[in-house]
Amino acid sequence: MRRGSVLFLPLTWLAFSTASAQTCTFSLANADFGNVDVLVPGAIDAVAQGTFSCTGASTPYVRACVSAGSGRYMTGPASAKLSYDMYIDAARTRPWGSLWEASAANVLTADIPIASGSGSATVPVYLRIFDGQAQSPVGSYSQGFLGAGYTGYNAVGYSTTPPTCTTSSGPQTAPSFTIRATVIAGCSVSATSIDFGQMGVIAAPINATGVITATCTKGAIVTLALNAGTGSGATVASRRMTRAGGSELLTYMLYADSARTQLWGDKSSGTTTVGLSGTGAAQTVTVYGTVPAQTTPKPGTYSDTVTVTVTF
Repeated sequence: MRRGSVLFLPLTWLAFSTASAQTCTFSLANADFGNVDVLVPGAIDAVAQGTFSCTGASTPYVRACVSAGSGRYMTGPASAKLSYDMYIDAARTRPWGSLWEASAANVLTADIPIASGSGSATVPVYLRIFDGQAQSPVGSYSQGFLGAGYTGYNAVGYSTTPPTCTTSSGPQTAPSFTIRATVIAGCSVSATSIDFGQMGVIAAPINATGVITATCTKGAIVTLALNAGTGSGATVASRRMTRAGGSELLTYMLYADSARTQLWGDKSSGTTTVGLSGTGAAQTVTVYGTVPAQTTPKPGTYSDTVTVTVTF
């Protein structure tokens, strides 16, 4: 009789599990001031939206902290600078700072709720271009925060109490974003009156001058035109003052040159306009007026209103 034996072999099942590492990213949208007029007094404000996203997280929440380096100015034409700042509060009292600098308390922070390992949160970033930059020339300006060296991203998971932002977690993907603005041409214009004074019989020409003051954005190419005024039958080549309380008219002309050979109008009827290149500072242009010899109208006070049109 033969005996059989059964050999029992130990069977082992190896289960491999892979856990994906936590990865967090940051992006900044609408970081563009759009068109700005630096001649308008006061700061220029805008709001951008920062979005924090995390995947592969194993905790209910992630605290994410984004640092941004200092030196806030956009560069434009011919390396011109436009100063601005970014803030983490609506009152714009806490400039967005860096964990690696003295402004660590002002890093941009979000607490991200996590579901199935992923989550996101959006927070506002408050932008401000400072007042007093009227010398900034027309053109496009930008500053890029191009990842490592400019920005840093730290993220720490937690369950109940949010941790303090520190550098201990090591930087995540360093975010890159760009702040933009476009300085547009603008002008402010004022003028003094042209007073021909008192006159009797108008047997010879009577001259007087006035001044137009224009403050235009640096680099703006500007044209100043004068309309015909309000006198009945007036043209840009021959204007009319009207007697107060009546309808009598007094003819006069406006010129762009001291020799009084270039009638200043809107380029119709043989007239010219005056051009300027903006400097960001006030510029003055003289208006040369003449009341030509003519039949003297009824005594009284004569006046007219001429409109300056600025094209740029």
